[in-house]
Amino acid sequence: MAGFSLDSVEAVVGGGKAVISADDSTVVAAVQDTLRQGRSATFYLTPEQGARVKSWYWTPKRIKERGLEPVSSEELQRIESELGVEGMGHSYSNRVACECGAVYGAFEFVQQGIAEHGKEQVDAVLALEDVYVLRVNPVNSAVCAACTRGISVGHEYDMASRYGCSRTEAPV
Repeated sequence: MAGFSLDSVEAVVGGGKAVISADDSTVVAAVQDTLRQGRSATFYLTPEQGARVKSWYWTPKRIKERGLEPVSSEELQRIESELGVEGMGHSYSNRVACECGAVYGAFEFVQQGIAEHGKEQVDAVLALEDVYVLRVNPVNSAVCAACTRGISVGHEYDMASRYGCSRTEAPV
């Protein structure tokens, strides 16, 4: 760990958040417990930990039940051309309908991310190479781009195996 600094750990803890360091099985168990209990957390996992969680959580049955599908090349092209976000790569997302009839999918998710956090933050997350960011039961909801209402049905996704969201809506 040459060059390792605790400054960023101190900044995170100073901001009221926790940092844990544990073996893979403990970290995966923490993610599983968070999902099972319906709690909300964001985990910054190694790619291996992310793969272990995804193989446990995203079973073929759950993928089908939740409507996850590969994001189409047309939608990825639209994300690049209209939003200027590149590097989405192989991504999966469900498409959820708003009461107004509009559909919320990967494009709308990235659009909302830019509106809430800025394009630089979205680009920074997608630039991560050795980190899988997993949001579990996030407290903020999808916001319909057409009518600005919150969408009650949860949007779930796995973006280029670097950023994902899982929700507890059924026993896991």
